[in-house]
Amino acid sequence: MSVRLVVLLALLAVPFAMFVRILSGNVSNDSGTRYDAVDISLSDEKGAVDRLVNFLKFRTTSNSGMQESHAQDPEQFRLAHKHLQQSYPSVWKQLNVEVIAEHSLLIQWQGRDMSLKPVLFVSHIDVVPATEGVSSEWSRPPYGGEIFDNYIYGRGAMDLKFTVIALLEAVDELVKSGWAQPERTLYLAFGHDEEVGGDRGAATMASLLASRGVTLDFVVDEGGPILVDGLPSLLLQIALMGTAEKGFNSIIANVSGKGGHAMAPPTDHSTVPASMSALVWSVDQHPPATHLVPPVTHFMKALAPACPNPVLRFVLSHCENRFLGYLLAKLLARSSANTAAVVRTTVGVTRMNAGTADNVLPDTGAVLFNFRLLPGHSLDYPLQYLQKHLSSLSGKVKLQQAGGQKAREATPVSSPSSEQFNIVARAIYETVHPEQVVPVSCTYSLNNLDMIRYCL
Repeated sequence: MSVRLVVLLALLAVPFAMFVRILSGNVSNDSGTRYDAVDISLSDEKGAVDRLVNFLKFRTTSNSGMQESHAQDPEQFRLAHKHLQQSYPSVWKQLNVEVIAEHSLLIQWQGRDMSLKPVLFVSHIDVVPATEGVSSEWSRPPYGGEIFDNYIYGRGAMDLKFTVIALLEAVDELVKSGWAQPERTLYLAFGHDEEVGGDRGAATMASLLASRGVTLDFVVDEGGPILVDGLPSLLLQIALMGTAEKGFNSIIANVSGKGGHAMAPPTDHSTVPASMSALVWSVDQHPPATHLVPPVTHFMKALAPACPNPVLRFVLSHCENRFLGYLLAKLLARSSANTAAVVRTTVGVTRMNAGTADNVLPDTGAVLFNFRLLPGHSLDYPLQYLQKHLSSLSGKVKLQQAGGQKAREATPVSSPSSEQFNIVARAIYETVHPEQVVPVSCTYSLNNLDMIRYCL
């Protein structure tokens, strides 16, 4: 993946502005606050880019199959740590840096006022594997870490090594400019296995903070993109701030039936594969119902004032109306896969297994359904939903909870009127597009992030 150079330099300034607001206490909840441009420039922009490019060269791939640490190649993580320490010596010298669970980093910037709750900024060092060689779809080497045609290429340029660098650049710049100690304590937590659930990195750091009696004021993790071209009929840039995360649950449907020799398969659609296919088809044709709930309603109401079309502005402003909300949810569900995912609990088939030989009809099989739960849907919802699809199947089906990643409900929805939201929003307003107001909207993450470990 790649990130455009000019966009990267703008995004590097956002954590800087955020830290300034937290350090100085210059925060307002007044919705009428004027957001003036903040003159924030890195003292070494070329160096910041080079530090990111070199960071992308480390193959810090996480792998759940590596049971002890989830690190595919531990040495690559150690080299990545060394690179960060050499790149930001002021941070390592003046802040408390701990290596947690062998490959994660927890950095503490001690505050002056111990009565104020700390703030945690989260990112991750690990990346997902990348296919290399002739069959690769990469236009540039995935671990090359290079600049080509004004774009930075490399695994982690978007997800999520660039925010590790952005956060460290911000802290380093502030330390060098004389910010010896913030008003409140700040933490940076860089996990090493976020891409496989965070069981070793973020989970260990969260437990450590809890054991030390740390209660966080708020957590800032990766969020949505900045839509620089806006949306149809709305040409302003839109910054999508995630204020909730969907839940997660995986259910296995174990199907059993009569096996036999493949030379004479039954003609009544009673084979195990036929039952598995019928179940998958039924789920695909009848997905979970649509619902318009926060934070999507917050998103629409935030966009409404900037919408030039009076009819659309009215609809967005009144999206919490039951009738209008119902229609909007139906329309969004028909728009695209991404928009459909914000108005319903999604279900996807991620695994199907059956059979042991070419000439034998299987007598057992399994289908794994992965659910991403809307706020308000309990962990029982997937079982109740799937149960409705079993009545027409000829084979016997038993539903069970899948192992692996722990099931959980959606997180609580953070308020867009809170002081914490305003701190992040102000940093975006003042750095990304200061000459005109950017609608900062609320949405939720469709992925499972490290953040949840610190919020349970």
